[in-house]
Amino acid sequence: MPRTILVSLLFAALLAGCSSLRFPGVYRIDIPQGNVVSQDMLAELEPGMTPEQVRFVLGPPTLTDPFTPDTWLYLLHYQPGKADTVKQQVVVYFEGGRYSRYEGQALADVRERTSGRRDRELELRAEDRRRDGGTVDQEPLNDPEPDPGAPPSTPEATTVPLPRS
Repeated sequence: MPRTILVSLLFAALLAGCSSLRFPGVYRIDIPQGNVVSQDMLAELEPGMTPEQVRFVLGPPTLTDPFTPDTWLYLLHYQPGKADTVKQQVVVYFEGGRYSRYEGQALADVRERTSGRRDRELELRAEDRRRDGGTVDQEPLNDPEPDPGAPPSTPEATTVPLPRS
């Protein structure tokens, strides 16, 4: 009897490790995988472009199948720590070594959905400051000039002989 309880508890612990439960207060990292392709990038594609030109516009493909080298896959799977997963798939086709067409669509707000909430907050604050003409109060980068009448606060440098090899 105790053995079956122990095995059951061990099995439950292993199964819980594979679950997708989200515990409150636990930090979860963002996991970006793949390429972000925007609608502006797709608009730059023209039939007859060479693969090098397509690579320049869209970046390197996420996946090229060795059995279908005339098909490039641009996949995006972005799993934010505290939001819904973002998925995108764009397939680029070549005929005779030249770009012919693509399938799929770019997400309209992919940049907004894949940038962190904190990043967006910082960008909004910076934009507000630029708009208001305000500056950020920063501490000076250099030490202030010492008072000529005050004693030096740091000891004088000493020369230490280096060992000879």
